[in-house]
Amino acid sequence: MRDHEPLIDALAGGMQPVRRVAPAWLRALGWAPVALALGYLSTSILLHRQATDWVGGYAAISAANVVLSLALGITAFAAALSVSVAGGRIVAKGWMALGLVLWALLAAVSIALSSRPITVVVGEGSYCFTFVITAGLPMIAVALAALRRTRSLRPKQSLVAAGMAVSFLSFGLLAFCHPAEMSVADFLMHLLAALALGAVFLVVGRPAIRI
Repeated sequence: MRDHEPLIDALAGGMQPVRRVAPAWLRALGWAPVALALGYLSTSILLHRQATDWVGGYAAISAANVVLSLALGITAFAAALSVSVAGGRIVAKGWMALGLVLWALLAAVSIALSSRPITVVVGEGSYCFTFVITAGLPMIAVALAALRRTRSLRPKQSLVAAGMAVSFLSFGLLAFCHPAEMSVADFLMHLLAALALGAVFLVVGRPAIRI
């Protein structure tokens, strides 16, 4: 081709302007309710749910667990969406670190309240593991849909943050049907379920969101 100008003009004429994405916080606040709704529906349909005793002596601990877990989930979701774009960074990193510390302290209080914090019973924590996985799997689909809007220059960081978001959103739903007290074994099953969701996220998500 001797004259490239016609080709350049044709390509330029067919191009559409790039639409600017909304800030990560707004997108996280928009997608998180969708994820929570699907997680709630999946656990309501597939599992037996028992409501938390909201008038008991430890209701404040359960309420704090709900609020803290959902806050961490939405913050991590915003971080995943933020780092996926060029020049993006993890937002509210200090607040997220503080929230994780408070969440760990709240878990320690719940373990201290248990009548048998260390005693291991066969099957203990299995319901919690199943609940978190059942709630988290549809949330993974929602998070991937949100991340595919921009794809990601750093898919590993985006997926780790999104996996954390899905895990804590699932913990928030679990707190609505979990007693304030829990044993060490029960807590470990919570963490194991979160790690399992993170592993699924990394395997399935990398080819879906990388540029």
